Amino acid sequence: MNICRWFAAMACVLALPAMAAAQTSAPPSPYPYPIESHWLASGQLGSDFNNDSDNPGVNFAGTFGWLWHGVAGGEFQSNFSPNFNLNPAFVPPFLAGEPAINSYMLNVMAAAPLMANGQFQPYASGGPGWFTLRGTPTVGDSGVNFDKTDTGWNAGFGVMGFLGQLGVRADLRYFKVSGDEFTGVDSSVLRSNWGNVVDDQEGLVNANVISGVSFWRGNVGVALRW
Repeated sequence: MNICRWFAAMACVLALPAMAAAQTSAPPSPYPYPIESHWLASGQLGSDFNNDSDNPGVNFAGTFGWLWHGVAGGEFQSNFSPNFNLNPAFVPPFLAGEPAINSYMLNVMAAAPLMANGQFQPYASGGPGWFTLRGTPTVGDSGVNFDKTDTGWNAGFGVMGFLGQLGVRADLRYFKVSGDEFTGVDSSVLRSNWGNVVDDQEGLVNANVISGVSFWRGNVGVALRW
């Protein structure tokens, strides 16, 4: 249901630039390609949901990249979720409150510049990157370290609509952290109701709670190309 609503939001956000682009007459291009190569940047607001994200939470995103003639290129994407609502099955003992989970991705990007001057650009992108978790242990359990980094990947698609250099961008993306599980005392699986954790052994707990986590993320925001 969340993904269906996101598709509807994409269509609404991009309707105005697409309609304006359809009414614009493109001058003859001296290049054998749809448009010139250009840089891209965007700032977006959105939400994490589904899979190991228990409830939708606020996410901030920023991207910077380059497209060869609007067709192929790459971008760096950073996402910040200050209060990530983890599925209870992934919440370990000793974690107080909701952790911050951030991601930094290096993506390959393919796009289709459509309409006048490529003002409407559907695209797909994906690539590897890394995730960071910052969390606070419960009172009296300071021996547990919830500041962790792990690798992973992402893949997604979206649409961009421009009026000149300024436009909007809507993005739907799947994220997966490497690994299948995180381990606790004596290498037992440490998830909710799994394994045995002794309070005086919290210093031995490997609290890499984001290992194996997956979730969807949707963002909408302002885009710039030049």
